[in-house]
Amino acid sequence: MKSNRTNNRRSKPKQRNTKGGTADGKPTKLRIIGGDMRGRPVTYHGEEFTRPMRDSVRENLFNILGRACRGAIAFDLFAGTGVLGLEAISRGCTRAVLVEPMRKAIAQIRDTTQRLGIEDKVRLVTGDAFVLADQLLKPATPEDDTAWIVFMSPPYRMWTDPEDYKKLKAIITRVQQYGPPGSVLVVETDTTFETDQLPPGDWDIRTYGITNLAFLEPGNVCGLVSPFPIPE
Repeated sequence: MKSNRTNNRRSKPKQRNTKGGTADGKPTKLRIIGGDMRGRPVTYHGEEFTRPMRDSVRENLFNILGRACRGAIAFDLFAGTGVLGLEAISRGCTRAVLVEPMRKAIAQIRDTTQRLGIEDKVRLVTGDAFVLADQLLKPATPEDDTAWIVFMSPPYRMWTDPEDYKKLKAIITRVQQYGPPGSVLVVETDTTFETDQLPPGDWDIRTYGITNLAFLEPGNVCGLVSPFPIPE
């Protein structure tokens, strides 16, 4: 993955097609788009408390990740439908931890994992990612230095809320500091958020219509942590 923070790559916005979606273009039919489970459906009924990533953006995301998923563990900290974590398993992640505060969303993810037959690969955690991040994203040990694929796709409003953004930055910095070698952090924002505000790092920013994807490979080398301190 080539990292370049200043050389943003912007795709031409495409006209939204509401077929299979709500009037505002929000998809209501989801499927796994690549890997071993390609084409399998993901349970989703169009509730307002979730914002699934568009198929075209998700496809670009996983094309960029490429082989990084193989053998890694995925953390989807703002899971919603869980489609990012499930797609990661389809692409080669050995397991996924999906964090979501809404019990109705958790029930939908559980329905999907049962239909896909991957319950043993998915850990569902009902709760607040801001509270749970420290427990889930622990420093690697000699017994387990499995690479992480960390997805941060929170409600867009969190990036512009001062209190929420402070917590988001703390999670990003934790991944920078503790992510094992081979890990990748993927951040999703909308284009109203200035990505230059992200914590310092060798970010690779891609823009697709109204969506920014920011990729970062933590700077761990042979178990050494990065120099970025976790903010107080």
